[in-house]
Amino acid sequence: MVDGRTNYAKEITALIYETYGTHIRIFQTQIPLSVRAAEASASGCSILSYDPSGKVAKTYRRLAEEVTGDVR
Repeated sequence: MVDGRTNYAKEITALIYETYGTHIRIFQTQIPLSVRAAEASASGCSILSYDPSGKVAKTYRRLAEEVTGDVR
């Protein structure tokens, strides 16, 4: 999970790409920090069922598509 609003997150992301980008696959999709995701976890269910149309659920779907190669 990434808080893309902070310079620190941007620096760490760049460092990860620089350090590992030629050795391992780094997915482009970044899961944003979200209160809704924390609420889902606290309630014991997935974000996909807790807030299926929310930003984080959509991002997890996009990540799944990226991982499986089923990008539309």
